[in-house]
Amino acid sequence: MNDVKHFNSSFLRTISPVLSNAMFRRIANEDDTGFIKSRADKYKSYISNTEITTYNDFFNHLYKSLLRDYRNEFVYKNEIVRKIVLGKHSLNTTTIINEFRIGKSIADLVMLNGTSIVYEIKTEYDSTERLLSQINEYRKSFLNVVIVTHYSVVDKYEKFLTKYTLSNIGLLVLSSRNTLNEIRKPIEDSSHLDNTYMFKCLRKEEYLDLINKYFGFSPDVPNTKIFRECLALAKTIEKKYFHKCMFGYLKNRKINEKEILSSSEVPAFLKHISISSNFKKPDVEKVNLFLNKKL
Repeated sequence: MNDVKHFNSSFLRTISPVLSNAMFRRIANEDDTGFIKSRADKYKSYISNTEITTYNDFFNHLYKSLLRDYRNEFVYKNEIVRKIVLGKHSLNTTTIINEFRIGKSIADLVMLNGTSIVYEIKTEYDSTERLLSQINEYRKSFLNVVIVTHYSVVDKYEKFLTKYTLSNIGLLVLSSRNTLNEIRKPIEDSSHLDNTYMFKCLRKEEYLDLINKYFGFSPDVPNTKIFRECLALAKTIEKKYFHKCMFGYLKNRKINEKEILSSSEVPAFLKHISISSNFKKPDVEKVNLFLNKKL
């Protein structure tokens, strides 16, 4: 990355929204991309690099700049997907869910393979203010929680975990070389599981199927009372078994075109967006057509 000019983080903050699910969904839907063009022109005008001739060049260069000078949440998510989901595992055996609501909190990423893991990203620009309540909620639905942060602030999170005796919580850091290094391995913990929280992780068709399979019937009540009646039944199920059921339903949420999304057809900077947006082959083709356009 020696060819990448250092940027002011406030400047990159104004450019970085182009790397988002919403922007690439617009591209896939062939909607107006004027915002991306304006940000690309602004970025190009800031540097004297004549090699940025296409949108693909722009996004590649921008992503390297973000990794170096403005590591926002998107960067962490993309590196987790690239280096853990695709690097160590596979989309054939692993399901990744983006921005997953658990109670009053929203987990940055949930990964399901042999176990269930919540990744909570804390960038250099974040504080620990809400972290304890987030961890407490995540543990009510999932067996492992991992804090992901930058190596320059790792001491803050090690002290936090020690202060609150959170010995089961994992700690993963993005290094100066942009590798993900495990400082503390998460320890699987089912003692905090809560059936109400796990139930609310499921879609209606999922919890109806669970109740019907477990009890052999579905509540014969009006639609307005289905949720309440199913929840009441779900609370009587042993919590570890309920987690196993919830895990199965979440893991079966399908990702389209696994081979394409894992391949070089999807650029490195686009791995998280393409998977979390569940792109189909036509989406990937439209995005690549756009990326090859001249700036």
